Amino acid sequence: MKRKILIVEDDADLRRALLTRLKAHGYDVVVAADGAAAVSAARTERPDLVLLDLGLPVGDGFSVMQRLRNLQAGARAQILVMSARDSERDRARALELGAIAYLVKPFDNALLLATLDTALPPAEAGSPEQPRPTLLVVEDDADTRRGFELRLRSFGCDVVTAEDASTALTVARRSKVDLILLDLGLPGGDGIQLLERIRKNPALDGTPVVVVSARDALVHEPRAREAGAAAYLQKPIDNEKLRAAITEALGPKLVS
Repeated sequence: MKRKILIVEDDADLRRALLTRLKAHGYDVVVAADGAAAVSAARTERPDLVLLDLGLPVGDGFSVMQRLRNLQAGARAQILVMSARDSERDRARALELGAIAYLVKPFDNALLLATLDTALPPAEAGSPEQPRPTLLVVEDDADTRRGFELRLRSFGCDVVTAEDASTALTVARRSKVDLILLDLGLPGGDGIQLLERIRKNPALDGTPVVVVSARDALVHEPRAREAGAAAYLQKPIDNEKLRAAITEALGPKLVS
């Protein structure tokens, strides 16, 4: 079955060029020219991936990402942002909202196709399905939490979440998680204190914990490592670093 891509781009010439290029590469492609049409197309077409411009009429790309997050029909779609904006602020915001990558226009065709092929590998007929690792995201900011969830699902993981320290231990035990992605600034208990409690819990002691934080790594990473963190990633985190840290911690349990 062909993988379906929704192109969201207001420039008609670029939209047609992308449509032709991706169809020639074997994808099923639908298009939208503005934010409202994008959300409608995601609801009806159920794409596997949304190739999304940020500068759109009738709702910019960031608002489209937020609406897709809350749209059940579009929740499974990965989002690849393309934009002429080349600022760290826009890139960080896109990743926080769940983008798997951020391509700056004009981008090389080979880079686009390589990114798509990585995000949407062809299904192998007859191959046994591997169990998906379960990751717990402990993060109090709802947008960041949902962004991590989307990115981790694109890696081939199942995801459960907790928004504070008081519920994280319960969720971790109940869901039998394989890895915990832990923010440090949490209500109901500091992240380091939670990490220390995880390490003292016999049911969770062997569960790797990857710390994700906006706090200065030079100051806070040593304390996190001492408490038992497998890795320390400073926000904003690009997908390559996130995947690498999780792969190293999980080893062969990571599906893709």
